[in-house]
Amino acid sequence: PTLVYTGVSPECQCLATSHDDMRTWQKDPRNPVIAGPPPGATVKDFRDPCVWEEGDEWLMLVGTGVKDVGGAALLYRSEDLVKWDYLHPFCIGDKNESGDIWECPDFFPLGKKSALLVSSIPMGKTLCFIGTYQNRRFVPDSQCVVDYGDYYAAKSFEDGEERRILWGWVREGRS
Repeated sequence: PTLVYTGVSPECQCLATSHDDMRTWQKDPRNPVIAGPPPGATVKDFRDPCVWEEGDEWLMLVGTGVKDVGGAALLYRSEDLVKWDYLHPFCIGDKNESGDIWECPDFFPLGKKSALLVSSIPMGKTLCFIGTYQNRRFVPDSQCVVDYGDYYAAKSFEDGEERRILWGWVREGRS
């Protein structure tokens, strides 16, 4: 098993693998595999990778925010999970409608369409965009709120029975 995760100070994307049934993990000596945002990008934050396999390549979204524009997800590709090439912004939101920064992007097929889940800063909501994915570009047709703030950082996976399982943080009032 291989994990793709965000390292901190500065935010970067890294790998770790396990060779004992996921009891322990070893950080890859080549970390970070993505040292930071693309050169010249005017983005805020750079975290929370979402990785999937498409054909013979791996694709990765990284959550961010384009300064003075809105939350965004950036798209990368790799043949080996180690060397990543930046492709382009996958989706950019409007800061007034979907926040300044998108955390925890999650992308998956949904019937004949595709879904992009993001957690919005400063809104504190989990949002879902439904749209068309073609030629490695996502064009949203609609936007909805998955949760208004108690359920955050939603991620998903498909189980062995073709069901999409969604989980996230549930905030509570106790310290």
